[in-house]
Amino acid sequence: MSWEEREILLIIKTYPIRSDKYVNTVCAAGILEDTNEWVRIYPISWLTFKNKNLKKFIRFKAEIMKNRSDKRKESYKIRENTIQIIDESLTNTKKKDVWLKRKQILNNYITDSLETLKESYKDDRTSLGMIKPNPETTEFIITKKVDEIDIDIDSSTQYTLTGQKLRKVDEIENVFKYKFKCNIPECSGHRIICEDWELYQAFRSWRQKYGTEQLEKNLKNKFIFKKNELYFMLGTHFRWSTWLIIGLFYPPKIREENAILKFI
Repeated sequence: MSWEEREILLIIKTYPIRSDKYVNTVCAAGILEDTNEWVRIYPISWLTFKNKNLKKFIRFKAEIMKNRSDKRKESYKIRENTIQIIDESLTNTKKKDVWLKRKQILNNYITDSLETLKESYKDDRTSLGMIKPNPETTEFIITKKVDEIDIDIDSSTQYTLTGQKLRKVDEIENVFKYKFKCNIPECSGHRIICEDWELYQAFRSWRQKYGTEQLEKNLKNKFIFKKNELYFMLGTHFRWSTWLIIGLFYPPKIREENAILKFI
C-alpha cells in the first residue's frame, strides 16, 4: 500500500475539532473521480482548508493512502502539501445552474433509507451515504436551551513552523439533531446528531449577535430548509457504528416543465 495521486470532488467538511498535533482538524468526504466511490479524508488541518480555500464541491488532486488504523472502507490519509485545485466551477451557489449540476452528480449516490445503509455497514463496512428524509416528518431539534449550550473556549495559541499564530477552535456541545423518517413504510423514525460545518458556524456567529429567543428561532428557520430539498450526508463514528449527519445538501426546489427547469 502506497501513496497515489487521486482526483476528488469535495462534498462534505465537518466542524473542526481540536488536535494536539494539528491544533484544529477537519474530517472531509467526497467522491473519487476515477472510481466514482465515496472517500473519507482524515485528518486534514483546518489551516490547510483555510490556506487552500477548500470549499465544498471544489475539485482537487492530492496524494492519498488507505488509512490502516481506520476499519471503515472509505477512509484515507492525505499528504496535505500535495493538494492542487483543479476546478472551482461548482462552488458558486449564487448560480442556479450550479445547484442543478450538483444535484445531477449526487443523484447517483442517494440511498433509499438509513435502514439500507445500516445493512450495508454490516455487509461490507460501508460507512458513508446519502439519503433524502421524508420532509413531512423532518424536524430540526436543539436539545438544550441555546443559552445553556456548553462552549469550551480555549484562548491559548500555538504557532506553525512559519510562525503563523493559531487559536484553538471553540468546542461546541453536540446538541443539534434531526428527527425524521425515511421514505420507506418500514421506517419507524430516527433522531440523529448533526455535525454540519455551516450549522455550527451559524451558531458561533449568531450567539454573539442575537438574544436567546431570536437565536433559537433563526437556527430553526434556517436549518429546516422549507424552500429547499433537504438531503442528509451520513457517516459512521470512528469508534462505534453509530450513524451521524455529517453534512447537509439543500438544493432549491425545482420543477420541470417542457424540458425547462424552473426554480420555485
